[in-house]
Amino acid sequence: MKKQKRRKEKGITLIALIITVVVLIILAGIGIGALVNQDGVVDKAKEAKLETEKKDIEEQINIMTIQSMDKYGNVIRETLKTKLEDLPEGKEIVDETSYIKVVYPEYEFKIDLNNGKVAEIVPVYVDNVLIPDGYVASQVPGENTKAGGLVIYEGTVPVTEANHEQAMKTRNQYVWIPVGEINDMVMCESNTGDSVCDLVYDEETDTLTCQTHPATATNLVGRLYTSISNSIIEDGKHYYIIDFSKRDQTYDENSFHEPKNIVNDDDIKNNLTIDQSKSDFTAMAKSVAKNGGFYISRYEVGKNGESKKEQKVLTADDPVWVTEEDNYLGANTWYGLYNTIRKVEENKQMLWGCQCDQVIKFIGEEAQIGHSDRNLTTDHALSGQNELDKMKNIYDFEGNHNEWTAEERYTSNNRVFRGSDYVDAATDGSLPPSYRNYTYPTGKFDEYSSRSTLYL
Repeated sequence: MKKQKRRKEKGITLIALIITVVVLIILAGIGIGALVNQDGVVDKAKEAKLETEKKDIEEQINIMTIQSMDKYGNVIRETLKTKLEDLPEGKEIVDETSYIKVVYPEYEFKIDLNNGKVAEIVPVYVDNVLIPDGYVASQVPGENTKAGGLVIYEGTVPVTEANHEQAMKTRNQYVWIPVGEINDMVMCESNTGDSVCDLVYDEETDTLTCQTHPATATNLVGRLYTSISNSIIEDGKHYYIIDFSKRDQTYDENSFHEPKNIVNDDDIKNNLTIDQSKSDFTAMAKSVAKNGGFYISRYEVGKNGESKKEQKVLTADDPVWVTEEDNYLGANTWYGLYNTIRKVEENKQMLWGCQCDQVIKFIGEEAQIGHSDRNLTTDHALSGQNELDKMKNIYDFEGNHNEWTAEERYTSNNRVFRGSDYVDAATDGSLPPSYRNYTYPTGKFDEYSSRSTLYL
């Protein structure tokens, strides 16, 4: 009997041991989860460390700003920039017109050069779209959704129905263009059509590379949807339909391509280099990959590359022939337009061809069929004059002027333009924005303008 009792006690002890182990495992799992989940100790510690670092940086910036003031309390820009270089590593110093930004991966500060105040910049999103610093999203119905074409206005004053008309004429405006996948817009130069580039953006290292072709991983080029079918139906409308499902476009140096890969005498005269072209394209592409899209100027550009309603449009004509009475301004060739629009410190460039394709994709069929009501005059018109020439809140994309892009056709160093001008719109009907053609960049054409892109 005693022997049987001992066996029974052993059985109970083994079961109890198993239960104890299971309970310990569960408790251990709960403990580890508490450490690593959102409310856990590890995350709390990281947040506390980041907050301490941020406050320390802000305090240092405040001290440096005070040390950079003259006896009248004015901030001396160059002195402050020199002092800011002594901040901990990982920063980027952005020098703007009225302020200086100190940007770290997790936070950023703005120093107002007018009063020396230091403030943290808190990102603002509307409909999951990042609103850049110095701009506000429109609160006007029809302009405040991503699907309908989200409009931003330069400045800090809110744009409502009460001040809408004035804001359209006095403040720069841009429209958000969503890009589904960066692979739909950019590829690497090794793409042959048999393989699809797998572009991956690493935010920590700020790199955009192709996983499919490691040998040319960072040689980024535009994906240009040049397979356009042309047909004219009975009502006279021009159809240029793009099949955006095709991903077999290839990079061809002897055909349409971007960025530039060779420099000629005209480029040299106008200070355009291959390195600049590649650097600009890469900066834009990385921003699109990071943010899921880009902004486009709402109107054809005006003076200084501005984007406002009822402004005189900047064209490629020779300024000598432009008079005060004309509804346009002269920029002197494609190069004049390009250099006027390009503002590196403001993240502005002339629109690339691959971006133009994404704008057309976003708008849809309307941007691929010509119309007969997109221009109200047989001559130049001020920007945004025709409400019928508005697609997803973008004006003048079909009529008014042909729009040059940064896309190139190498064989004759031509630059690509899109859409139609006031002559075509008034006679044969407009050619839609999907229409692609080219001409030489040194030409002085009063019917050619352009559009800018604003990337983040």
